[in-house]
This record gives sequence, C-alpha cells and structure tokens, in this order.
Amino acid sequence: MSSKCGWWKIQLLVLSVTYHICIQDRSVEALSPLHQPNPNSKIQVPTKSLHEQVNRRSVLGTIVSFATGIASTGSIQEALAEPPLKLPLLQSNSSDDSTTTLSAASSKRTNSRTPTFDAYYITPDESNVRSKLDKIDSQQFLQQMASVKNKSGGAVWLGEHHNSAADHDFQATFIREVHKHRQKHFSQKSNGGSNMMAIGLEQVQQEFQPILDAYIDGKISLDRMRFMVQWDKRWTWSFENYQSIFETAKQLRIPLLALNVDSEDLSIVEKEGYPGLPKERLRKYIKDPRGFSEFALEPDFQSYVDYVIQPSYELHQRMGLLRYTMAGERMEEEMTFRRFLSGRILWDEGMASGAFSWCAKNPGGLLIGLVGADHVKFKNGIPGRFSRMASKENLLDCKSVVINPTLIDSRPSGSVASIPTSDLAEYPERITLQLRYVKSSSVNPETGLALERKEGVLPFSDYVVLT
Repeated sequence: MSSKCGWWKIQLLVLSVTYHICIQDRSVEALSPLHQPNPNSKIQVPTKSLHEQVNRRSVLGTIVSFATGIASTGSIQEALAEPPLKLPLLQSNSSDDSTTTLSAASSKRTNSRTPTFDAYYITPDESNVRSKLDKIDSQQFLQQMASVKNKSGGAVWLGEHHNSAADHDFQATFIREVHKHRQKHFSQKSNGGSNMMAIGLEQVQQEFQPILDAYIDGKISLDRMRFMVQWDKRWTWSFENYQSIFETAKQLRIPLLALNVDSEDLSIVEKEGYPGLPKERLRKYIKDPRGFSEFALEPDFQSYVDYVIQPSYELHQRMGLLRYTMAGERMEEEMTFRRFLSGRILWDEGMASGAFSWCAKNPGGLLIGLVGADHVKFKNGIPGRFSRMASKENLLDCKSVVINPTLIDSRPSGSVASIPTSDLAEYPERITLQLRYVKSSSVNPETGLALERKEGVLPFSDYVVLT
C-alpha cells in the first residue's frame, strides 16, 4: 500500500469500529419530528433531503458515459458546475402526482428484450499466473444459479455497469429464468413459491424499503415508486434501463430489498469517520462488528485494498471529487483515504448485512443482488462479507457473477484506459482473472531474507457473462 495510508492505520480503523459499537457507552439521540411516523399514512416517506451541491455519483456517471462515447466534455463541466435536480417532497397520502418532476421519457415503456448470453466459470489456480476460464452451457448456468447447496438458501450477486442497458436487460432475463427454474423444481408447498426469492437493490437506500413494498403490493405505480425513492436525486442513473427489472419483479411478485446505505449516514462517515455516526445507526449496517474487524485484518483484504480501493481513491482525487460527500455536501478539506475507505467498506458491509438478514429469515430462499461490478469483483466487496456472515453456521450459498467484464474492470482504476478495446467486453480471456496475495511469510532474523512465502489468489468472480 502507498504511504498515504499505511496498513497499520487500517488496522486501527477497523478495530475502532468494534470499540465504538461494542464498548463505548453513548446516549441515544432523540428522533426529530421529521423522523416520527405519520399516523395518517400507511406508507412512510422519509423526508430527509440531500445537500444540493455536487452529486459525486452523478459526476462519476457522466465521466463513465464520456469514456464510452455517450456524453460530451461539455456535459462533464455541467455535472461539476450544476447542483443535482431538485425534487419536491411528496406526501404519501396524496393522490395528486402533478408535482412529480420526472423525465418525459419515464412515460415511454421500452419493448421487452431477451438477450442471449455466454457464461464462463472461473477456476482459481494458486500454482499458475492465470485462472482457468471454462465456457458453460447457458441453461446449465441458469440451473446452477437457481439452485442452492442445501435447504438454507443463499445469494447470487450480479455485478453490473450502471450505465449499461445490456447489463440490465440480462438481469431482467436472469430473474425470469431463475424464477422459472425454481418454480419447476420446488413445489409451492415446499418452498413458498416466489416469496422465496428476493431482488436486492444497491440502487435504493434502506430507508425507502416501505416504498418498494408498496410497489410490489400494487399500492403505487412504477413512476410513483421512482419519485418516492428519490431515484433521480439519489441514484441518477437511467431509470428506463432498470424498468424491465421492476416490472418483472411486480409481475412475478418477487419482493424488492433496498440494500444501499442511506446517503446521510454515509456522508457523516465520510466527514467524521465511524465515531461521528451514532452507534445505533452504525449497527444498522454493521451487525457483526467483531467479524467486520477481523475481515479487514486478513492479508487478502490488504491486497484487495491496494488493488481496488486505493486506485479508486486516487481517481476521485484527480477528478477533484474528494471535497464532496456522496450526498453532495462540500467539505472544507479533501477527504482522507481513511475516511474514503471507511465509507466504502461501510457501503459493502451494509449491503451484505441486509442480504444476509433476508436469507436468515427466509430459509431456502434465493436473493439476487443487483450491484455495481466494483462491489463484486475480487471477492472482498460484498460476496466475501456475505460469506463471512454465513460461515459461522456454514449454511448459505454465495455466488458472484460479473456481467460484460472489460479489461478496465479487472485492473486498477485509470491504469489501462489508453489501451485499445480495453472498454470492450468481447475478450474475457484478456481480463485479470485472479489477484495474488501473500498468505504468510517468514524471515530469517539474522539475514533478513525470506525463508518461506505462501501465496493465495482472489478470483475476479465465480462466473462472467457476456451478452
């Protein structure tokens, strides 16, 4: 790791979480009137609003779109200069949708698209430089995804590119096909039907869970749901690309699960670290503080931070985004790597924890997580954390899939952008399929020379899919 954040600092960081949650005695802050339930409404709509300054996610999205030829340099400057779209708050018991500020395109329904795809299985190889990449039949792949190793259930994580319509078309198809396989192989009596599946969403923050429930129950429309979860302000990626996923979930009556950390809480951590967030709110995302700390002390996590998170921080730094929290609040000083790392691993831990809680409450169920590829690749984002939570009882299955991976996805941020075709997903054999790390090593105390060095590998993912 670079000198910007020594590994000992990360150890102190994660150990401080255990102290903050398990030991430190802090009073419970009283809820403000804005957070009190509305007795006249069955659907509780959180009324917290984001700071109307630079939206970091929106800027990054614009940069990605520019890199793929979708946007112009002018639009990047606009994203940096203009505040995010202001949406008036909507009272949940109002039947008037006229105040909703939505894109005109939201009323247009795209035609159903059923993409064909190729699936590959990655076999890690500690004795070789590269993992083994084997193509498997698409129907065999779907059957493997639909099944779980035992009756306890598990999760499949689909790593997406948020701006890719092709990725989201595949996700909708995947959900329909997996649902079909499960309905065929499990009777209504034995597994509860479609209620034993759920779709986990990075795209929606946890405070909006009641809105997703209302949509699946048919109490609100798709456009209403989009507005009430503040999609255009908190997520910003094209809603139309995700539309078929939401429509499929409602048609098949598959519950939607809000996984993302609330922006306001993430912003506090980015500004003040974990001590700044009341421990009751921190426990919402970190329910296993000791496991959370121990996970970050593993040698493979150190390599993961060096390869995945540190370069991401440096990219944010070059783009001038480290003076803004994820909620858009401007800070007096640039965010340190320690704060950036704190926010990132809170994000991953919170999503893994939400998924694990659902699986624990629904034995035999399958959760399909729709999250960014960065949260899936090289294990130690969400999948490794989910597996850690499930490992105590060795119950839940966990599979990871990256959709349409490119060379850029598998290398440190900004390192291969100039290589021709580095942004194309047509060459799976070119991507970095495994990340090597030092499991253990011993040194001769007299000479200082290494006596023994054992290495391990982190696979890019369990599977990759090309559409």
